Amino acid sequence: MQSVLEGLPELSILEITLRLLLTTLFAGTLGYERERHKQAAGFRTYIIVADASALVMMTNIFIGQCVGTTDLVRMPASVITGLGFLGAGTILVTKSQEIKGLTTAAGLWAVANIGLALGAGFYTGGAICYAFILIAMNILRLVDQHIEKNQTVVEVYCEMRSTQTIGKLIRYGREHDCSLTDFNLYNEPTYGEESAPLCGTFTLWTGKKTKPAAVIGELEKLDGVLYLTLV
Repeated sequence: MQSVLEGLPELSILEITLRLLLTTLFAGTLGYERERHKQAAGFRTYIIVADASALVMMTNIFIGQCVGTTDLVRMPASVITGLGFLGAGTILVTKSQEIKGLTTAAGLWAVANIGLALGAGFYTGGAICYAFILIAMNILRLVDQHIEKNQTVVEVYCEMRSTQTIGKLIRYGREHDCSLTDFNLYNEPTYGEESAPLCGTFTLWTGKKTKPAAVIGELEKLDGVLYLTLV
């Protein structure tokens, strides 16, 4: 560990300023992309997280250079762990069971790691990682938008006789270019009957040219299906 510390550059004011300046630049551009899309964690949050991470890394190095020996990964490891709690606060599940905020949470975790890399003086790794993340957030976003334009996702409430009916629904979906996922089912208590119907919801994915209502109408004709409707 001592040989590693001796190989690190001295933390002068110029070196500290350079590392924080690059961290602010990289985190700011990534945060701006999130800000443009009205996300909870945006421009300022990304910069604060990344700069603080870079400072933690430099503080760890500074302590090592002053004391002569230290664990160079302990403080950075705590940053990565702590970011999990902050990132979890940006993830939401909507009423339609759609998850929002995953990209923002991943971005926060990523800029923290970029800050750690730059704080350690690993400029090449931090810059290359920043470039790839920037491409993923902007250019690859167009791929996501293309997929969304060609798919329709709806939540469906269902009532069926038994779990065997689920297989019929899924087989119909495969045969007609649509997909049924995320089944959330339970038994509805019904007095005076031998068996209670199976109730719940599922997610229906269809092509853009296929109307979900038409698919639901065909699914209702299947044996064992009692009732289907859009939520």
